[in-house]
Amino acid sequence: MNPKCTILSKMKIAFFVLHKVSLPVFNAIKARQLNFTLTQLPMSIIIGADIGTSNIKVIAFKNDKEVLLSETASCTTIQPSSEKMEQDPELILQSVNSLLKKVLSQLEGKPVTGICFSTAMHSIIAIDDHNKPLTNAILWGDTRSMRQCNRLKENGMAEKLYRQTGVPLHPALPLCKIMWIKENEPGIFNRAHKFISLKEYFFFQWFEKYIIDHSIAGATGMQDIHRLQWSGAALQAAGIREEQLSRIVPVTHTETQLTGSYRKYFGIENIPFIIGSSDGCLANTGSGVFSADEAALTIGTSGAVRTTIPAPALNKEPTLFCYPLLEDVFIKGGAVNNGGNVLSWFAGNFMNQKLSSESDYALLVDQAHTVDAGANGLLFLPYLQGERAPIWDAAARGVFFGMNNLHCQPHFVRATLEGINYALYDVFCELTKDHDPVKTIYASGGFVQSAPWVQMVSDIFNKEVVISNQADASATGAALLGWYATGASKSFIPLSSSLNKGKTFYPNKEKHTTYMRQFAIFRSLYLALEKEFPRLHQ
Repeated sequence: MNPKCTILSKMKIAFFVLHKVSLPVFNAIKARQLNFTLTQLPMSIIIGADIGTSNIKVIAFKNDKEVLLSETASCTTIQPSSEKMEQDPELILQSVNSLLKKVLSQLEGKPVTGICFSTAMHSIIAIDDHNKPLTNAILWGDTRSMRQCNRLKENGMAEKLYRQTGVPLHPALPLCKIMWIKENEPGIFNRAHKFISLKEYFFFQWFEKYIIDHSIAGATGMQDIHRLQWSGAALQAAGIREEQLSRIVPVTHTETQLTGSYRKYFGIENIPFIIGSSDGCLANTGSGVFSADEAALTIGTSGAVRTTIPAPALNKEPTLFCYPLLEDVFIKGGAVNNGGNVLSWFAGNFMNQKLSSESDYALLVDQAHTVDAGANGLLFLPYLQGERAPIWDAAARGVFFGMNNLHCQPHFVRATLEGINYALYDVFCELTKDHDPVKTIYASGGFVQSAPWVQMVSDIFNKEVVISNQADASATGAALLGWYATGASKSFIPLSSSLNKGKTFYPNKEKHTTYMRQFAIFRSLYLALEKEFPRLHQ
């Protein structure tokens, strides 16, 4: 076996045995880690590539986390209906290739240590026996498999699978999408040689190997989180064989032997390509969140709240996911479907205003703050695309509640913004229900460009919120993982301590009280409507 592929099994680092110790000891070990920085080594350059559903970012970092250069491209998404969300895998591959080539050409002559990848979760592509796509990449926001998901919940399989995989059942999961393909596209299902994610598609094109890191594998709903192997029960539910999935490898797994055509295209020889992890896991890493008394909050197109724990831990109810990163580093939390996309929807459809830049979002948020906290009793359930954590209800929809003749446009903008934040706070409440209290939240994503929005998060969560002052949290996390995987760093956790932290926001207690009154209604409103939402889809 390639020794680079077994780095986790050979390195005897203290935090690899954290499952045997308490969280206070975990934090003490973190504090005593070797004071190691990459600046003690000759210049090392790592490229972090973050491939999301809306944008692709390729950033070259120098060993002191200095951004040498950054390139970005937008992704084209096919969404002809509220239920269907796809991308052409070849077009995404071309964009990734183009950005990588552009960055590598600008770094020509400089010592590139490796390229590490962060990618969005839950995509699935059916591949034929000639390694050609039979489908587009079906993305996380595609809910066509709602019926298949509900069937697993009704027959009791959802609970069993959650205990084994650490992932609540939802149409976002490739498990449910494969079931949908089997029942609705039997010709494609029967011809399918493999079912793979976008990252697996890229790595096959580059190296002609079907491999998947265990973080992305965890996000399929088909990996046993306790053994980091494919779950027999999940495969049976999906109706597929294990050989129809890729080989699971650690997030530090490295490939160097590009195919001849790609060696020529990129103009490189033997630069390590580290498979990396998911954007969610690496957003935690890039924000420097490595203990259970800290949480990372990200709001971009969608949003998420996550913390880091030393061993798998599942809630009594299937409300949160738990994904593996390293051997004793797991990411627990929940993602929401509805973040900045909801503001774009509202501005475009009710204000005839296109939000095309961060300054456009900031202006909209400023308008929301021309009215008081609580939007004068107006509430908004932001479930335009259904919802993932903590309710995992693909049938849920958006609702404005409490309108009167005194409400005007700023009230609706404010209610929309507060609704997005309440949904994330709902996840946070689940995250802290059975764990030590979170003291600090590290924020990342496009929303941090708006100080009033970050302050609103601080007020609602009643926590200190520190802006993660990185170029991109997921790309930064990929770079940190890349330095560790290639041996440029002897340990993973100390790298996070040198990350740049931005401004800290402190909660306003009076506003928090107002928000909690509204949040109580927000929660009860969903519960009151929960049984009505499915009737909209009949």
